[in-house]
Amino acid sequence: MKDNRLKGIIALAVVTLVSFGIVYGSKALTKTETPDEGQTDLPVEGSIDVDGAEGIKAARELTDGSGNVTGYAVTAAAKGFAGDVTLEVTFGTDGNTIEDVRVVSHRETPGYGAEVENEDYLNQFKGITAPVYLPGNGPAAESNDAAGDTTATETEGLVDGVYTVKGDEFEGGFLYTLTLKVENGAVTSVVWDAVDEVGEYKSYLSSVGEYVMTEDGPTWKEQADALAAKVIEDQSTEGIALGEDGKTDSVAGVSISVGGFTDLVEKALVLAATGEGSTDNGTSDDTAGVVTAGGTEIDGISGATVTSEAIETLINYAYEFINGYVNK
Repeated sequence: MKDNRLKGIIALAVVTLVSFGIVYGSKALTKTETPDEGQTDLPVEGSIDVDGAEGIKAARELTDGSGNVTGYAVTAAAKGFAGDVTLEVTFGTDGNTIEDVRVVSHRETPGYGAEVENEDYLNQFKGITAPVYLPGNGPAAESNDAAGDTTATETEGLVDGVYTVKGDEFEGGFLYTLTLKVENGAVTSVVWDAVDEVGEYKSYLSSVGEYVMTEDGPTWKEQADALAAKVIEDQSTEGIALGEDGKTDSVAGVSISVGGFTDLVEKALVLAATGEGSTDNGTSDDTAGVVTAGGTEIDGISGATVTSEAIETLINYAYEFINGYVNK
């Protein structure tokens, strides 16, 4: 009797283990990964070969029920602040008009770069013409010499316009930029600033006491403004003599290293000598956002410069790829 009871218990245990194994195995086979925050399914297949195309992950033709091509969808990526930002950009049949932009994946900071998911931000791309440019990144203004008409006022000195140049890399946690404005052939404004990796500007940080060099001297912003005033006064950097330590005694109150400043001014002046890279030709009106030389100016994400530049880059990767495909 005891043997029969023991055999029954053993048989029940075996059945239970087998059942558990079947259930566990079926779950393992059907298990799906929960996507990371800010991530959706990444398109990995497309009807268009993207092998070797910079920044392009996938591309496909969009068709209607009859098989007619109605547009193109291109998935592109570029390095953001915390990792790659990947978007799918939908173009019309001309390969120029952007019809929609959707987020595929990103790992950007909430409250900063993660605002790329905001529908209000994404809606700005619908119906615009590629390529796209952030303010200050537009192409050179075109001229029409045959008609005797130019889009920039050229004088004996410099070509009127706004010229923005940037440092090649982050220095001390900041990426430096300089914007120089020319009116009637002369420099009338110089703005030197730097942005950190979360999109905050050094001028702001110094003015609110979050970037302090000395307790009793001029702030970084005040020194930057003094350097700008010197360039406007001299119309060059010749009056800013550099010492071996990269600093200058030529501008009162300035104790910061100024080699990066003078380098950016010189680069901007080179552009202003020909008009190359000007983003303001004196003809701007209520249709702000359209760059004269082609393409469309877009809004960046406030406080997220690196992410904004990644979006600009990847959308232009997508445009260049699909435009070449359409016009091949």
